[in-house]
Amino acid sequence: MELEDFKNKLEEANLNLKDFSELVGIPYSTVTKYGRSTPIASWIEPFLNIYIENQKLESIKQEIKDLADRL
Repeated sequence: MELEDFKNKLEEANLNLKDFSELVGIPYSTVTKYGRSTPIASWIEPFLNIYIENQKLESIKQEIKDLADRL
């Protein structure tokens, strides 16, 4: 994963670097070096893909719950 791809995925996930570092338990100082002096770990892209998909599913679940509550 390239740095630009990483930034795009974070944006898609509505995460900034600090939020991401806290979410995955990686020091913020390490995350800020990704794609520059520290390679981006291979697990990060699939993790972000799953995180983004989960956000979408949670949104759908909430919409269904809201609809059911109105019935």
